[in-house]
Amino acid sequence: MKRFCAFVLVILLLIPAIVSCSDNGGNVKDPTDTTARADDTTSSDVNGALTKEVEPLDKDIQALDYSGKTITILSRPGTSEWAKTEIWVEEITNNPVNDAIYNRNAFVCETLGLKEINNVTAPSGSSHAGSISEKVNVMVSSGDQTYDIVAGSVYYDTPLINQGMMYDLYDNGIDTYLDASKPWWANYWIEQAETGGRLYCITGAPALSLTRLMFVMYYNKDFGENEGLEDMYTVVSEGRWTIDYLNEVISPIYRSLNGDDERDEEDQYGLLINHYENCDMFWSAFDMSMIRRDDEGWFEFDASQQEKISAAFEKVYYLIRENPGTYDTGSSEGFKTACINFSNGNALFAALHLYYAETKEMRNMQDEYGILPIPKYDEKQKDYFTYAHDQYTVFMVPKTVADPEMSGAVLETMAYESYRSLQPTYYDLVLKGRYANDPQSRSILDTVTTNVMVDPSYIYGMQLTQPEVHVFRSLIYAGEKTFASAWAKQARMVPVMIKSLRSIIEKLEY
Repeated sequence: MKRFCAFVLVILLLIPAIVSCSDNGGNVKDPTDTTARADDTTSSDVNGALTKEVEPLDKDIQALDYSGKTITILSRPGTSEWAKTEIWVEEITNNPVNDAIYNRNAFVCETLGLKEINNVTAPSGSSHAGSISEKVNVMVSSGDQTYDIVAGSVYYDTPLINQGMMYDLYDNGIDTYLDASKPWWANYWIEQAETGGRLYCITGAPALSLTRLMFVMYYNKDFGENEGLEDMYTVVSEGRWTIDYLNEVISPIYRSLNGDDERDEEDQYGLLINHYENCDMFWSAFDMSMIRRDDEGWFEFDASQQEKISAAFEKVYYLIRENPGTYDTGSSEGFKTACINFSNGNALFAALHLYYAETKEMRNMQDEYGILPIPKYDEKQKDYFTYAHDQYTVFMVPKTVADPEMSGAVLETMAYESYRSLQPTYYDLVLKGRYANDPQSRSILDTVTTNVMVDPSYIYGMQLTQPEVHVFRSLIYAGEKTFASAWAKQARMVPVMIKSLRSIIEKLEY
């Protein structure tokens, strides 16, 4: 598992900065202020949206004219804040991201001669699972051609591939216009998602959720100064920001603020973290994986990682379950608790998605905060790495689609314009414009967002039965130190699941 090299190109162009929520007077910068600084690489178009100078869209795509056709996209229910508007918005509202999405879609329609982009959201159910899958199953089984593109969850919706519902994006005419090597697609992610030389799903610049769901470590700078903590930017730059350093520095930090002698969310802690999804981020941060590629490009179980993963489990178990300076906020619902408590000044660190920097709690935070990488495994590890939680959006093309070439052209154009205008708007206005006034923090965030790592078992989590969850998250969730037996079970099961996935992919006709 190596660096997420594709997104390096995207983020290096798109992120000048982020960090710190307020100036000395507690006032935040107006996020709609589009005034560019002299050292910015962005420029404003006539609508005020920020854009990047990038290579032009392919001439063959620019010459297309679909004579007023409508493209229909099936997307997820609008229940998640990080994904519900990334595909389509109804109108201009003077919200920078909203308007960039509106203008992007208008650009796609104008460039390709489309009448409109018709976004259909799948119905919300009792859970995230099934809403898109059920609609696609009905469509494909009946030969219906309603949906030209599916924009679904990488975790819940990639099983549609195994069911033979999706086209190979490298074939079927889709690759006439869709070029997965372009910087607006997440190339390293694509490398990990490829199976047998085929690619059935793709992600990149159109998916703001991919960026929003990156895990980072929020750091209360005022709190740290009051605790006599050394400069954290120096610690990071010198390579000393490790899981052991974190465990040590937060250990003495606990104060009961309500006097009830109960450790609860009203008290003050060194770290706010949860025993559920936060566990997953350490796989990327520690440069670990249970799966690697063989010489033919297929997946295989990597038994050589057992010793390192076992030691890492002990460190993370102590951090979340036993360290006196930690407050475990519970399951994934605890992210909101952590965000509120951190913004109230009741924690030195909080492990949260980058998305939470957008929330009103963080915008109104009185203390000054910064963003750090997730700690490394040890000081011998050269780089810091970031994990994007497995609910970001991937794009797929159903095998009953009426015009696969058109689907490919729309995806390529949407990705291009997202890279050129949507992503710069998100970074430079929503993030930089509100939070960034610290050069050190800007440098740190470049590190955080360029060294993103992905693993096949988190792309095909349901198909491979989430082996890494079973030897890490599930044990910490249950409070069980039974790593050896859990590993042994996965060592038996994972090769079987990998073989099954390969057999299915090899038999697919499309």
